[in-house]
Amino acid sequence: MGAARLVLIEGMIGAGKTTTARQVETWLTSRGEDARAFDEFAPDHPIRTRAVDRLRAHYRELAARGDEASGEDGAVDGEGTQPPGAVEHDGGARPGTYAVDQWRRLAERCRHGRQTIILESAFLQNSVMPAFIDGAPAEAVTEIFTAIVREAEAAEPLLIYLRPTDVASAIARVHHARGEAWAAQNMAWVASRPWARRRDLRGREAVVELYRAWEGVVDELYGRYPFPKLMISDPQLDWAAALARIGQALRP
Repeated sequence: MGAARLVLIEGMIGAGKTTTARQVETWLTSRGEDARAFDEFAPDHPIRTRAVDRLRAHYRELAARGDEASGEDGAVDGEGTQPPGAVEHDGGARPGTYAVDQWRRLAERCRHGRQTIILESAFLQNSVMPAFIDGAPAEAVTEIFTAIVREAEAAEPLLIYLRPTDVASAIARVHHARGEAWAAQNMAWVASRPWARRRDLRGREAVVELYRAWEGVVDELYGRYPFPKLMISDPQLDWAAALARIGQALRP
């Protein structure tokens, strides 16, 4: 395969996905290439997930109430950060809206087009992790992962996984940065999900333990990923070095 035309940027909350996606887009366009980074809430996002639709519904409810925490500041990371009370429905979606074959259509678009498409959170965080949070068995989580990989095969997408070396410190940092209201919603939502309820976990401990467990799942899934991939620890410590590694993987 030639130069990657589909880039998947993944990682836990606060891992630096949005910043990385924007930097990759800027780097590619500075080279004269056609590239676009889609944030989770882009109205024309090529991949639709229940996780993001539920978050959209939740933020609409907050905005209607005039809640100060209703702003979409790019700090949302799919199911893992969905606040309590989020609408548990498919937003009026037609049957098949969330089908994995949308990944095949995107892969063909990337394979035959000139534009490089950069997606943050769409793959692991918003399509695979929700099943894990809701207590699905390991084989069901793996099945979702495998189905998406199979559908995206035509594009052989580059997977960039951003990982903090210290999950507890990363959670404390993102909770502090995004404020008490966001942190409280995040902790309450995680505590309300089957994964945490079965373990009687609450508060920040629930979020930390959830992501520690999820990172273990990621290790296995990352090992199974058959296309180009790159794992970067703590990219915020040296953005220039992280971008250099990504650039080498993108355009060797």
